[in-house]
Amino acid sequence: MESQIVKILENSENRDYEKVIDYDIKGNYIVVIYMSRENEQLNIGFIKMKNGELDWEIGLGGPELSGGYIFISDPMFVNVIIPKEPGVNQVKVFGEYAKQVRYSNDINYWIAYTDKSPNSLDIDYIK
Repeated sequence: MESQIVKILENSENRDYEKVIDYDIKGNYIVVIYMSRENEQLNIGFIKMKNGELDWEIGLGGPELSGGYIFISDPMFVNVIIPKEPGVNQVKVFGEYAKQVRYSNDINYWIAYTDKSPNSLDIDYIK
């Protein structure tokens, strides 16, 4: 599956793609977190699965590696968070633990799939 994802990202000139960090299958979508080639940030892409085919849907610039977040609501609610403060061990979104992805010392983030978009008060950083 990852080789198919890489091929989709590589075949498009307008995708700011360096390498795949992680991906999740959610319903009819593959949510891909990938490193930006042009900026020190993560990007989030959506690949739609339909009748055994994979089709690129949309890609969005995400949080900078130095810290930040993006809350996406379409085509689904996806929240990607890189804490700006050091020493964060867990992140909760709406009281639920987000999934931590530690790719390297430089790339460490949390991702949560929710039913609505959070605001900053809905995010808890646990040290």
